[in-house]
Amino acid sequence: MARSRRPARSLIAFCAWLYSLFLHVYPAAFRRAYGVRMARVFRDSCRDALQQHGLATLIPFWLRTLSDLFSNACSEHWSVFQERTRAMSTLTDRRTVPLRLWLALTATILAFAVSLVASLNLYLIEDPSPLTQTAYGASPLLRFSYDAIYLSALAASVTMCAIIGYALVKRAGLVFPGLIVVALLVAFGGFGGLLVRHAIMFLVDLIVFLGMALLSWLVGRGIATRMVRWLGQRLAGMLGACVSACCVLLINVIALVLHTLLLNPISHALYMQGQIGRTHFNFSLIAMALAFCTLMVCVVSLGYALRLPSQQA
Repeated sequence: MARSRRPARSLIAFCAWLYSLFLHVYPAAFRRAYGVRMARVFRDSCRDALQQHGLATLIPFWLRTLSDLFSNACSEHWSVFQERTRAMSTLTDRRTVPLRLWLALTATILAFAVSLVASLNLYLIEDPSPLTQTAYGASPLLRFSYDAIYLSALAASVTMCAIIGYALVKRAGLVFPGLIVVALLVAFGGFGGLLVRHAIMFLVDLIVFLGMALLSWLVGRGIATRMVRWLGQRLAGMLGACVSACCVLLINVIALVLHTLLLNPISHALYMQGQIGRTHFNFSLIAMALAFCTLMVCVVSLGYALRLPSQQA
């Protein structure tokens, strides 16, 4: 009897140890308050399941446990995020700063979304066309503007991750190391295939991409340092990240307007001949105009938010 119980005890101990690792998906405060009791309940439930139904019941038992664990963990993290958001809003005057900050944040996200759609539409027009490389050879500016659109869209995605990082991460000092990892992942995911085919082109694109991301971050960091006195570290970091995104989106929209105008049938008849009917070139014109308008709204909203210190003074 003692020998038969030893494997069961070892299995229960292993399951309890594994469950204690899964408990780290919960917020730290929740884990400190309820982790010990949850582990004890799990151990008792696991022992009862083994005694009543044997080893066959462990798989459905673990599936139910993990399903409840991760759904409850997501709910707890959402509750913590709502509490942090309410705490940030109480740090400042609700009649001025939060409204201006949320307007700037909304305008930045809208400008990013419209610019991303416009950039993807140009990619769908040019990538399948067999005449694209011929058009690039006839007009190097067409190729340079396309690369600028693509790289600035990737850099803008990194700045959007910075906004999310400042909103979610409690320690703002951890955002920059995380952005370095995100930038490298975006770079290798966006144009990493060039490393095998055209290594020099990959290095050029990497330098340009990292240069845009770094310069925009420095501009945003300067804004955040200026605003930290009135907004606090996290809110100032979010506003600075919005400014960083606006800087990169400005490059994106300038390149987008230039590239779209160069795609007209008069200057590039070889490329556009017979292609307009099978593409969404008219949609490109509409997307270009919308990207320009949303960027102007973003600039105005950011300027409105940055006027706060002078008005309070």
